[in-house]
Amino acid sequence: MSKVILILFASSIFFSTAVSAMNVTFLNPGKQGEHFWDMVTDTMSAAANDLNIELEVIYAERNRVKMVKLGQSITARTNPPDYLILVNEEQSAKNIYLSTKGTDIKTLMLLNDFLPSQRKTVGFPGTNNLIGAITPDNHSAGRNMMKALHQCSKERSVSVPYHVLAIGGDKITPASIARNLGAISEIKAQQNLKLDRFLYANWNSKEAVKLTKHYLEWAKRNNIHPSAIWAANDPIAFGAKQALEAHNLQTGKDVCLVGLNWSAQGLKMVKNGEMVLTEGGHFFAGAWAMIVLSDFHQRYSSGSDTVPGSINFQMQPIDRHNVDQYIKHLGSEDWDKIDFTRFRLTDQQNYNAYDFSLMNIFRQIE
Repeated sequence: MSKVILILFASSIFFSTAVSAMNVTFLNPGKQGEHFWDMVTDTMSAAANDLNIELEVIYAERNRVKMVKLGQSITARTNPPDYLILVNEEQSAKNIYLSTKGTDIKTLMLLNDFLPSQRKTVGFPGTNNLIGAITPDNHSAGRNMMKALHQCSKERSVSVPYHVLAIGGDKITPASIARNLGAISEIKAQQNLKLDRFLYANWNSKEAVKLTKHYLEWAKRNNIHPSAIWAANDPIAFGAKQALEAHNLQTGKDVCLVGLNWSAQGLKMVKNGEMVLTEGGHFFAGAWAMIVLSDFHQRYSSGSDTVPGSINFQMQPIDRHNVDQYIKHLGSEDWDKIDFTRFRLTDQQNYNAYDFSLMNIFRQIE
């Protein structure tokens, strides 16, 4: 049975004395209590339990400076972990990774990989103990969300062009950049979609309420009827919904809305017809990291020098067609129901053979 340690501040870092065949430290860039990042940790912990991995989780509390300091303190330990999982949140993982040089720590990137502009400094998987990255296809997710808004607008038969407000998370996190570009690519591909504004809400509902409110006031002054709102995550979508209701507009009826995260809040909005879909499944990257590291560790211990490299998986929509199925199987967020050992590769399979699809998740529930 693995042991999961949650650490909030640098002063409380725990130095594990337990003997384990495999030790992993995850530097979580989010806040404890921040639902998405807690789900990443929770799925990671459930998989670690199944795979007998000693897992330590440290929260950086959405503070870039703290995250770098915490990361460098981990790599400077007398007894550092075998593996370090980093997220290139706000492009701030580079200095942490560079501090692993001269150690035996192997690094796996999660959700946000290094940008091409950082490669000259950090290198590629297979060099300097950088073994790879597990990332969702954010570009396709962003584009598919915009496609769903386009289809919803056509079904509602509102006049063209369809006026769209897009609210992203931020401008600098790699996942956010890709997600935003995916949305824009679909707008460029559709002549009857008109992007009125692309704003940024720092991933939270309160900012989304203010931004949507100001947009709706501008639209009213200019006699524009908004057709759709593209929200980079479910909290942003919920904030947009609140602002729309304050202006006597209903999501799903007057304005089409999409989100991302598969959050309980997002699922409820989809089930109630208030949101077209919530894209997601990327919080399972925490579990996928444990599976990939377990496979790599076994192969590395047997003398293999092949690294996982870049493993990219698709996010998927939860919409009116599959929301009940998801809620039935996983609505409780009890990830221990899933047997994560069944996702491991056979000795003959390459790292590109993983099946991290939603249907395969359903199949592996005990």
